[in-house]
Amino acid sequence: MRKSIIIALLFLAQHFVIAQKTILIDGKFDDWNDITPVFVDNSGDGQSNGIDFKRIWAFNDESNLYFRFELTKEINLQENNDLAIYLDYDSDINTGFKINGIGAEIRFFFGERFGVIEEDDDMEFVNFVPIGMLVAPTVSSDQFEVLFSRQINESGINFSANPTISFRLEDNGFNGDEAPDDLTGIQYQLDQSNKAEIPEASLERPISTDFRLLTYNIEVDHLFDPSRKAAFRRIFQALQPDIIAFQEIRNFSSSDTKDIVEEFLPGQTWHHKKHGFDIVTVSKYPINFSESVDGNAAFYIDIDGQEVLLINCHLPCCDNNDDRQDEVDIIMEYIRELKNGNSSHNVEEGTPIIIAGDMNFVGDSNQPNTFRTGDIFSNGFYGPDFDPDWDDTELVDADHYATNSFGNFTWLNFNGQFNPGKLDWIFYTDSKLAIENTFALYPPGLSSELQEEYNLEVGDAFLASDHLPVIADFSYSIVSVNDFVPLDISVYPNPVIDNLLVDSKELRLKTIKILNKLGQTLISKNASNDSINSINVSDLESGSYFILLETEEGRIAKPFLKVK
Repeated sequence: MRKSIIIALLFLAQHFVIAQKTILIDGKFDDWNDITPVFVDNSGDGQSNGIDFKRIWAFNDESNLYFRFELTKEINLQENNDLAIYLDYDSDINTGFKINGIGAEIRFFFGERFGVIEEDDDMEFVNFVPIGMLVAPTVSSDQFEVLFSRQINESGINFSANPTISFRLEDNGFNGDEAPDDLTGIQYQLDQSNKAEIPEASLERPISTDFRLLTYNIEVDHLFDPSRKAAFRRIFQALQPDIIAFQEIRNFSSSDTKDIVEEFLPGQTWHHKKHGFDIVTVSKYPINFSESVDGNAAFYIDIDGQEVLLINCHLPCCDNNDDRQDEVDIIMEYIRELKNGNSSHNVEEGTPIIIAGDMNFVGDSNQPNTFRTGDIFSNGFYGPDFDPDWDDTELVDADHYATNSFGNFTWLNFNGQFNPGKLDWIFYTDSKLAIENTFALYPPGLSSELQEEYNLEVGDAFLASDHLPVIADFSYSIVSVNDFVPLDISVYPNPVIDNLLVDSKELRLKTIKILNKLGQTLISKNASNDSINSINVSDLESGSYFILLETEEGRIAKPFLKVK
């Protein structure tokens, strides 16, 4: 089993990962803005209850083909539709599957979630893996984007995209729409000069980070499986989280979970709570209060004197659309009442709020929209809509991507029917928190140098779980984390043996933090009213550190060297 997983990973890495930039399969479409549609369909020629095509785009880079299509109505692409795409990689009707004027080497039936590849007399049924396929969004939409590999090599079937390809989109339901309407294909001339430019992902915690959150569905108690322990250990030691929102801890307690985390990340007191069937939160910081929220749970965590509300979610799976929407509505009702002062815990106004976990958003787009906007679906049961952030604006999606990949997927099953999808989400109040770094750990996307640096193996994430671990580095700053203000503050002596002095001069110093090279806070204190503050660093090991200083005018970070 392990060998087959590694082979699949290496194959997918060819398609999902290269070290440059192009179209990202994330369901947002902004990166298509300067690309002209290759086809505009006649309006209203689809059946009344079927699919009516509007506009279709195509693009390529050196490794992949990209398609975007727009419909007149919202559908769920991975079920309950008869939509198919037919790809003629050599624009030759005499090769591949003959259909309506083209010879398709690839057929993919979106609603049935399977494809067929064909060359000469050879034919193979496939899922997304052999064709390197990505689709977004995972939820319902009136437009989608799809990626296919330009090179197919599966079970002795080998072909690649010629400089000119042809393709068709068809609704195979009764009297369904077609694009194009006649017996031809839409032709697309590949641009051989297009190069992708996805920047190298960083696993580093920025020095301005106040805490690192990990949300992780560990797939039915896999964390406690001895055969997976080494993979989990490498993941946790690479990520070094401060707070962990676990899902699918079913048959073990929060204390059992804490013991595993403590084994992987020793030298720290870990606090822990469990609610419901499988929700566990483990934290370096004290959990002041926690309670169940209809199968999910709220945890009030004291992070260096600042309480943060983390709502750890595991929403109903798969086609259980109604119950999933109910739980989203209940969570937003909880936040609305908290903002209105109706809470079982004494919550200060302006308390940062994070909603994180396995959301299973594979149905209606209403569900992530409710989390963002506070637009409650069932107002009769759960009350009025509201603006969820403290400044009466929307919550923000952390917007993580799988490391060095073309997509924002957080779940994939190599042997399954469903395409990789974004099932794990993090929403937050951006009036009180800023994102410094965020990613879903996808080891095949990392360079061999980064895998070696972080002691990760290419198959670790998938041996551990079918979900990727998702990281968000938060700070309490609401300004850009890269814009440190040039301030006239002196820090000395450097190198230092015992006491590090900070001379803030005319500036009002608020807080002082000492961080290691990983961005972990080792010392945190409120500044005195004196212009010179002293910080005892005698207990630190020799090495390089940062001092992070917050004033009313902004923040500044300075490096220093600790010696014995």
